[in-house]
Amino acid sequence: MRQVRALKGNTVHGNGVVSGELIAINTPISFLGDVDGARGIVKVKGMEINIAGKILALPYSTGSTVGPYVMYKLAKYGKAPLAILTIKPDTLVLVGSIMANIPLVINIPEEILNYSGCVIEVNLNESTVLIPDECKVSNATA
Repeated sequence: MRQVRALKGNTVHGNGVVSGELIAINTPISFLGDVDGARGIVKVKGMEINIAGKILALPYSTGSTVGPYVMYKLAKYGKAPLAILTIKPDTLVLVGSIMANIPLVINIPEEILNYSGCVIEVNLNESTVLIPDECKVSNATA
């Protein structure tokens, strides 16, 4: 049996279990200004980060109320993340996740930002994120 570390949050949208590579961004992003909805790319700190088909972790979002429509565009173009994990509750991400049907867990411990690149499991029914012990602490992607 493999050993895992469990982080607890609060699921606000979605159910079931999602597994995938974690992309952790340690700075708040604006879905309107920082995300290319047609390509599934976040532009932050001079980098372009692919979030399509990944699990995205961030502190919270900033910016315009148009942000949820960009999240919807991600889903429409098949470029949405598998799930979004946020440290702080965020109304814009909540609305966008419902519109785009992207699973969302809030109130995740900030520690999640240390595991970018790891393959993790998000149990939406139990509001937990499981990180394999073999996953080494790393810096956030951006």
